[in-house]
Amino acid sequence: MAGQHADCMVATEPDRSLTDGFSQAGGTGKPRYGQLAICYDTDRQAARVRARKLWRWAATGWHVMSELPEPRSFDAASAQVSEDGIEELVPCGPDLDSHVAAARKWIDAGFTHLALVQVGSEQQDKFLAWAEKELLPALRELS
Repeated sequence: MAGQHADCMVATEPDRSLTDGFSQAGGTGKPRYGQLAICYDTDRQAARVRARKLWRWAATGWHVMSELPEPRSFDAASAQVSEDGIEELVPCGPDLDSHVAAARKWIDAGFTHLALVQVGSEQQDKFLAWAEKELLPALRELS
């Protein structure tokens, strides 16, 4: 139904089966939006700590998240997520190549648009300046 009636598709994981399914269900030619969380900071370790603190709940996956009833359940379900584990999900720090590689997964999965989410507000201004100067030009080269 979504493929036939929706104007677009939105997803939070770069899964080729989602874009293929949308196309097969009538969504061919329609935009497919992805959402990539990143945690920019000139200090990679500070970014890892922040990403784990603020985004570790996403490491449990949609099936777990949809079943958890309250914040303390999210805390319990994600307590064992390490900084290494969160960095597999959220590229952290100033390394342009790691952020571009994460974006490449979305393109390879058939997404046409990508929304970037900066994890944590304290680096937002620095992230925007870095993204304008470095990240966005590099991402434009991917398409």
